[in-house]
This record gives sequence, C-alpha cells and structure tokens, in this order.
Amino acid sequence: MSDPEDPELEPSRLPTFLADDLVGRGDGARIHLAADEITHVRAARIRPGARLAVTDGKGRCWEGELVELDRRRARCWLLRALPVRPPLPLRVWAPVAKRDRSLWLVEKVVELGASAVTWIEWERSRSVGDAGRSEGFRRRVGKRVRAAVKQSGGSWLPRLDGPATLEEALAGHDGAGWLADVSDPSLLAGGALRDPCRSGHGSPLTLAVGPEGGLTRAERRRCVEAGFELVSLGQGTLRFETAAIAAVAIASAILENLEGT
Repeated sequence: MSDPEDPELEPSRLPTFLADDLVGRGDGARIHLAADEITHVRAARIRPGARLAVTDGKGRCWEGELVELDRRRARCWLLRALPVRPPLPLRVWAPVAKRDRSLWLVEKVVELGASAVTWIEWERSRSVGDAGRSEGFRRRVGKRVRAAVKQSGGSWLPRLDGPATLEEALAGHDGAGWLADVSDPSLLAGGALRDPCRSGHGSPLTLAVGPEGGLTRAERRRCVEAGFELVSLGQGTLRFETAAIAAVAIASAILENLEGT
C-alpha cells in the first residue's frame, strides 16, 4: 500500500478521492471533498499534511494536500493540475441479474476502463429487469462505480443507462461491437480480438454479454445484423459477469495499445 505522506510519491500512485466540483479552480484553491468521502479518508488513516489526488469524475484531476479533517468535512489545498487521459471508448451491455453479481460486474468493468454501462433486458432476463429500475439498485451501483474510479486512479465516472430493451439499445448503437458467444470457440482467434475498432482509433467499442441461459437466436441475429462480431473467450461456459470482465480486460488492453500507436 502506498504512503500518501511520502513527498517523492508519483502522482499516479496517490490515493484518489472525489470532490463535488473542480470547475474554475486553480493552484492554491481550497476545496471540500464530497461528503461521502470523509469516512474513506478516515478509514485510510490519511491525516492533514498528506498528499492525495482529487477528481470530480468529469476529467479534472489535481494533486492536493489535505489541510482539514473532522467528522463533517475534509478540506484540501490544490497544488497542481494532473494530466488526464481521455476515457477509453469502451461500452458494456449487460443483463440485470442477482444484485451482488450485477454490482460486482459494474465495479470491475469500471476499474478496467469501461466508460459506459447499459443494463439490457434480454429475453431471458426480463423477469428481473425491474430490479434495475429500483432506487436502491441505482444507489448501490453509484457507490460501486465511485469506488471503482477511485481504486483505479481514474478521472471519469462512467455513464450508466437502462434497463433498456435490445431494440432501444441497438437504435443508439454506433461503432464496433463484440457479442460474447460460446457457440464456436474458434472465434477466439478471429480478427475481432486483433482489431476491435476497425472503423478507426477512438471509435467506440460495445461489448455485449447475454444473461443466464444465453441469448435467443433472434437476439443473436439482431446483434450480428447491427454489426456485432461474435467472439468466444474459450471453450468453457462462463457466468455473465465473468465473461464481461474478461472481455473488458482484453479490449481495454488492445485499446490502450491502439491509443499508444
């Protein structure tokens, strides 16, 4: 675990916290961390004088120094703006399922760089689709994505959409797409894994993962007609959350390499 009080600590290794708004702020400004961050600061045993990274989740990030901490507020002094990379053009379509599994999925794909998650009402997941509309579920998802952004040292909170029907999601789809499928393990070596964004660097890539029981033939056909490529992650049948995380890990690594070329 990194020591936030180490003056030689690289900015990329500073613990990251969220602030409500950094618009118009500059060197020397005093800002308050988001109210729900106070418990995290205290749990991490970060004391006044320690360095940390502060982001608003909208692409602004600063190196700061904690100057005040009590039970009601945590205040920082902004030292210098930190460079921020644009978010990866990586989207995830996933089914709503049992709460813990959906929450685990969204947390991990955001840690890996997904910039948007849409909950899809697949034919075989409609019976639990209403769970994705509940205020409790949305609140828990929000907490998980905030924690994931901080864990990964990111500066962009993802867009969260849905639940949506497949037709609604396809109506707004653009860019390239992968559809996780187990019907043909030879697809693992297909061109999609070598070049996920054939339409050019920076084009969005959407990763679609079906529900328990898989996709119907009609759903698979509609996705392929919309430009999705079938990709396999091996011969085993994975749980939907495992498939999503594995696919995002592969795609994010490829997209990172493409951005560096």
